[in-house]
Amino acid sequence: MRSTRNVMGTIALFAAMGAGITACGPQEDGAAAPSSQAPSSHAPSAGASAPGASAAAKPSKGSTGGDGRGGENDCGKPPTLPAGVKMIEVGLHRDMGVIEAMDAKPKCTPNDWIYHGEGEPKSYKLPADIKGELALSAGPGQYKPVTREELSKHIDGCLRSDYNVVKQPFSCYGNVYEITLNAKGEVMTMRERWSV
Repeated sequence: MRSTRNVMGTIALFAAMGAGITACGPQEDGAAAPSSQAPSSHAPSAGASAPGASAAAKPSKGSTGGDGRGGENDCGKPPTLPAGVKMIEVGLHRDMGVIEAMDAKPKCTPNDWIYHGEGEPKSYKLPADIKGELALSAGPGQYKPVTREELSKHIDGCLRSDYNVVKQPFSCYGNVYEITLNAKGEVMTMRERWSV
């Protein structure tokens, strides 16, 4: 009888420990807010969480999308994009000239502000003369200009998590891009958002 209680107590202890481990928040990208410069010259920077901080042990507003008004993961004031710049998260790549994307909004995480798509996806046309830039995996602020074909191949590879297509010096960062639109609503510039 006593050994049954010990076994049950041990199982309960492991279950409680397991619940704490699986309750960890997102460990995705942690890119900081863009500066207020033009889209072709600003570079996001990576934030870092405090050593020893545990999302499971310290639930807060910030871990569920913080609003910059306090909480354990307070990221401060939400970032503001420069005029004319829009942040999107690509969800579908129809062909080389069309993507489906949601507006990406800043969310506070233990690592800083990151962007995630919200709402209904919209269709965006990628004209042949689009100015694309892909983030280099070496770190924030480093980009390589690419053609529409290279941009299209990269988007498709990241959406499918196909690392035979997406190779160094590139990587995938959550399919989030900074874009600018022309008067017709077509994408003029599209820069991949680097994050850790």
